[in-house]
Amino acid sequence: MSNIPDTTPPNELGPPVEFKSTAGEQPANQAAEIQCRQSMGIVPAKQIVYEAIVGRGDRILMDFTAQGVASQVEVDGVWQALPALDRQSGDMMLAVFKTLAHLNPQDRVNQQVGEFTAAFGKEVRKCHFTSAGTQTGERVIIKLISKKGKFDSLSDLGIRDPLVDVYKRISGRHEDDKNKQVTSGMVVIATPPSGGGLSTVWDYAMRATDRFMRDFVCFETPDMNETDIENILVDVVDPDKGKSLAASIEAADLRQIDVYLVPQLADKATLERLCYEVNTESKQVFVSVRATDGIDALLTLRGSGVAPDMLSQAVNGVLHMRLCRRLCENCKQPFQPNPQYVQQLGLPPSHVQVLYQQYQPVPDEEGVMPEPCPACLGRGFVGRIGIFELTEITEPLRQALMTESDPAKLRQLSVEQGNQSTLTEGMLLVAQGITSVQELQRAMGS
Repeated sequence: MSNIPDTTPPNELGPPVEFKSTAGEQPANQAAEIQCRQSMGIVPAKQIVYEAIVGRGDRILMDFTAQGVASQVEVDGVWQALPALDRQSGDMMLAVFKTLAHLNPQDRVNQQVGEFTAAFGKEVRKCHFTSAGTQTGERVIIKLISKKGKFDSLSDLGIRDPLVDVYKRISGRHEDDKNKQVTSGMVVIATPPSGGGLSTVWDYAMRATDRFMRDFVCFETPDMNETDIENILVDVVDPDKGKSLAASIEAADLRQIDVYLVPQLADKATLERLCYEVNTESKQVFVSVRATDGIDALLTLRGSGVAPDMLSQAVNGVLHMRLCRRLCENCKQPFQPNPQYVQQLGLPPSHVQVLYQQYQPVPDEEGVMPEPCPACLGRGFVGRIGIFELTEITEPLRQALMTESDPAKLRQLSVEQGNQSTLTEGMLLVAQGITSVQELQRAMGS
């Protein structure tokens, strides 16, 4: 009996993950799905996607070399290693992914981009697939996108209510007292260069604006696809067709637009045009950049070559966010810090009696380790929260931005003007037991 070959169809092996081809017409999608179900490559494909979904992963990274395939899954911004695959199994798996996305499995050099969906039970993910050749083989990234976002609002991301109020005010929220009404100015949305979350914070920052009372238009190049929000018109500007963002913004003046959005600044000309729209035409403007904090965002914009007085006159503030992991509520461990340690952290010793840390498992008398926490799978963290720094531009800070280039002096002045630093905001999360000192240090270093 052992010599009888296993006739189980490949698609019935492995975890119960179901793939759907979605990028083509229905007949082509059905043909791709049938082809993949008949390939043994669907078994490792199902396994790696299953590991990612069950482990709450956001991205899968696969590096193909002559020796095999090294895989990782990103969970809450931290990469976790997955079991390695031999090259033959990896190649068959990759062919499945590329076939589902209507890409060329034989092309292992050029960049290829496509999409398909994967479902495990009630969990459905849109899989954004990217592959490109490397010096040692090929690199693949699959971004797993849930139909339902992880957050509902800026507050759900973790921003404190007082900062939300300031953000809404400087971004044009309606005020009964017209003397308090902000009708123009530039608001900058920023996240760290090496961190994630820019698309997320941009999305929710735009949702928090008063977009039903004014006309918003967002200028994007074809590769952006950042803004899909009710009551915000998206104007796609294709530089390959001779159009520029700056020229498109200038042309929009005839359309009586109130608010201009540019999620990715392209050049000096675009920033100069936006400053003109604020300073001369009294428009509201939103832009996004990568920067380490609010002051770095302002210096990054100034470094584009725009006149410092033009920029400082236009900007209202910077909303900067870093992401850090939340301690698992099921297994986080309390400890009583000594007053000196609390003081070193910049917290009031009289108000902080207990801090929390990631669960540290201890073996029993026989050396057996306890079972991993079912809530976090032994990682000690579940989900992420934003550390928000809101740099509101006061008049002294506006004047300093025209001439001062020292980031440390600008940061000191910003704090003196009442703006809280990212570190201070992060320590509030530590004091509340939401995250740990070690995780905050990791997040601040990103």
